[in-house]
Amino acid sequence: MSLFPLLSRLKKEGQLEEALTTLRAALRREEVPVEDYERAGRWLHKEYSGKATNIRVLGICTTAWIPPVLAACGWGRGLPLRVSDGDYDNILQELERGDNPDVVVLLPWTQRLLSGDDSQAAIQAELGFWQVAWSKLRGAKLVQVGYDWMGPGPEGAALAGAPGGKIDRIRRMNAELRARLPAGAAWVDLEQLSGEHGRKHFYDARQYHWTKNPFSTRGLWAMGQQLTAAIRSVLTGPKKVLVLDLDNTVWGGVVGETGPMGISIRETPEGESYRAFQVFCKGLTKRGVLLAVASKNNAADAKEPFVKNPDMVLKLEDFAGFEATWDPKALSLRRLAEQLRLGLDSFVFFDDNPAERELIRQHLPEVEVPEVPEDPSGYVRCLEEGMYFEALTLTKEDRERASQYQAEQARESAASAFDSLDGYLNSLEMKAEVRAVDEDDLERVVQLLGKTNQFNLTTRRHGTEQVRAWMEDPACVALSIRVDDRFGGHGLVAVMLGVPDEDGVLRVDTWLMSCRVIGRTVEQYCWLRFLEEARSKGYHRVRGEFLPTAKNAQVAPLFGELGLPVVEEREDGSRLYLAEIDALPEVRTFVR
Repeated sequence: MSLFPLLSRLKKEGQLEEALTTLRAALRREEVPVEDYERAGRWLHKEYSGKATNIRVLGICTTAWIPPVLAACGWGRGLPLRVSDGDYDNILQELERGDNPDVVVLLPWTQRLLSGDDSQAAIQAELGFWQVAWSKLRGAKLVQVGYDWMGPGPEGAALAGAPGGKIDRIRRMNAELRARLPAGAAWVDLEQLSGEHGRKHFYDARQYHWTKNPFSTRGLWAMGQQLTAAIRSVLTGPKKVLVLDLDNTVWGGVVGETGPMGISIRETPEGESYRAFQVFCKGLTKRGVLLAVASKNNAADAKEPFVKNPDMVLKLEDFAGFEATWDPKALSLRRLAEQLRLGLDSFVFFDDNPAERELIRQHLPEVEVPEVPEDPSGYVRCLEEGMYFEALTLTKEDRERASQYQAEQARESAASAFDSLDGYLNSLEMKAEVRAVDEDDLERVVQLLGKTNQFNLTTRRHGTEQVRAWMEDPACVALSIRVDDRFGGHGLVAVMLGVPDEDGVLRVDTWLMSCRVIGRTVEQYCWLRFLEEARSKGYHRVRGEFLPTAKNAQVAPLFGELGLPVVEEREDGSRLYLAEIDALPEVRTFVR
């Protein structure tokens, strides 16, 4: 039975959840034709009533076909989206409506930009328009799409791209617009996207003349995929871990049969494909993505090529986790998640074996599983098109993440030498730097607010302007905490934001921390320093909150363990705490 009749039958039989799961599975496996994405999205908008992120798409062109396609793309990535759009070329008025979406997508077109002979005046006018639009977002996250063209027009390709030409004007407009984007906004490079797919396939002139929608069916699908990646980047950030199979994935052949020098890695066109894939993966580590191995193999055999084969680009030290066993790979991924202290929803699993991919999809649906092509020359393209690791910015901590996890492995090894936890923690020689959040910290702080889930008492996703306002308010406490030990630096690992309540109490609006340092008394140290700062600002009482999510259960008892009494416990599991600062018990920490 084809997909949509099957969905209808399941719904009629009272199995709507099964129908929704079936649709997501088909989208994940890339079994839904591009031309059916609009239908899939309309079905979702009608049938799905669960929790979803509200997206508003506003454009200078017609946007009516984008919402269903975007909803289908998001559903296939495990991102439920409720998408609406506005009237044609009515952006400022639509932003005044006050419906407060979570994310606003702004889509330009070239009618105004290309009018007139004065390029700079047209660019400045457009910049002014978008800056007014950005000022009306009311706390919504922003995804800004760039300008593009359908063809070079009567100037021809050479003149249109020359200084003063139509294409040159569009490119200068994009450069100016991107340079002025508000912090925390995502940029979608429409010129690059249409170029990848080919403009004659991406756009549809007839469609534009009839409806003012410039995109073809394939263009809408490609736009939906790109917007989904951008929305995820502004909401939760990129995926964090790429888990790799080895045989016929990282190299050609089976190392247990050929030995470390017999694998295909360089001498043939096939070997060059595997080498190019390793180069790509190595590049991911330089921008903060962690690599891990999940291979059905003897551990010694699996590690030999990294040590003995000089043609290998990847080395053992490039991997934050290495699982080479004969256990089911779902177990390997669970162990990796525990070892790395990261949620499985931050994992991407890349394996040439379709049976292994399907098992992971069934047993660990939160893991992203690309549909890996048979030809290894397509491996790099597969990950590029998946856009799993799209990031808004690259911070110092991102660049150092791989080395931080290598140091973490050294810490874990050192722990086995001690009979007591106290002895181990004392041996780490932990030192912290606590300072008021400033402009140097702001980008990283907002990044952590957007993606930290496990050690996060309230999981409030504040943006740049809100954090900056608290930074500048003398009544607020805004602290960033960095931790080092004898094995190296952890970077900026904790953020605490305190704001005044109406009754003269300092409320802990946000307390988040990296999972890498949980259980080492860093949280106790953070609390001590927060209370010191509160006292210095004249506060005598402090209020704490715990707001439960699907991922932060481990910090539910934290305020109670610190000695704060519960003053309110709600049906949803959230709790409110209140205490006199001077009545709180002392806490013990090994951080100096």
